[in-house]
Amino acid sequence: MRHMEIAQVIEESKSSFTKLEQRVATYLINRPEAIALETSAEIAERLNVSPMTVSRFFKKLGDQKLSELRASARKNLFGPSAARIGSRYESFAHSQQDRDSSIDQQVAQLGLDSALEWRNTAAWQEAVQKAANAESFMAIGFQIMQYLARGLCMRLKYVRQNVFLVDGEDGIYAEVFNDESASKVLVMIDTFRYGAHGPILAKAAKERGFRIILFCDEYCDWAQGTVDTVFSFPNEGHFFMPFPTGIHFGLNLFYQDIIHALGDDAREQVEKLSKSQEMFGSFIPE
Repeated sequence: MRHMEIAQVIEESKSSFTKLEQRVATYLINRPEAIALETSAEIAERLNVSPMTVSRFFKKLGDQKLSELRASARKNLFGPSAARIGSRYESFAHSQQDRDSSIDQQVAQLGLDSALEWRNTAAWQEAVQKAANAESFMAIGFQIMQYLARGLCMRLKYVRQNVFLVDGEDGIYAEVFNDESASKVLVMIDTFRYGAHGPILAKAAKERGFRIILFCDEYCDWAQGTVDTVFSFPNEGHFFMPFPTGIHFGLNLFYQDIIHALGDDAREQVEKLSKSQEMFGSFIPE
C-alpha cells in the first residue's frame, strides 16, 4: 500500500478522530513504515500521548484495514517501492480535496506556541548563553532547511564574530573539523525526511568539543544520546515541503535572545558593520 493509500484509509475515518488521535494520523501519514515497525506503546511514547489513544485510533481504522496497512507497509519497507517524494506529493494532492483550511491556522498557532514555551525553559536559556559566548558559532541545515541556517548565520554576523555556515558542499564538513576554538556551538536544523549525515556529523562534532543544539520537528528521533539540546516543533506534514512556522519563529526568538545576552558586544559589532555599509553604499539613498 502506497503512502497515498495510507492517507486515504485515514481520511475515511478522520471525522471521528480526537485532537490527540489526529497527531497519530499525521505521524503515520508521514512515516507509514511505523505501522510495520513500531508497537502502539512505542508510537504513544514518541508522540507523548497515552497508549490508549493509539489503541483507540487503530480501532477506528478497523481490524481488517489495519491488518492490510501493516502487511503493505512491510512489503514496501522490505521490497521495491515508489520514490517517497512522489508518494508525498500524491498524498498532499489528495489531502487538498475538501480540506478544512482552518487546519492551517491551527498548525501555525501550535508552532508559535511551541516556540514560546521553549523560550521559557532552562534548556533554552542555557542554549542562548552557549550560542552567545562560544568562541565559534556554526549552523547547518539539512536538505531544504539550508536556507534557515544561512539566514541565521547572516543575521548573527551583525551581532557577534566568528559565525560560520556549514554548507556540506565539500562532503567532508571541513569547517567543523578545522575549528580549533576552545568553545564552540553547532546549531543543526533538520526535518522529515531527515538528512543521513545529521547523526554522523553530530557525533563527530560532539567528539571535537562542539555543543550541539538541534531545531527539528517532533518526529525526529535520531538525536537522543548525541545532541546536547533538542528543540522540537509540531510536524506540518499536511503541507508539501513546508516552511515550518514553529522553527522559523523559534530561530527568530533564539536570535533575539542571543542579541540580548551579548549586550554591549552586540552593539559594538553592529557599529563596525554599519561603517562598512556606509563605505560600500549597500543601500539605496533615502
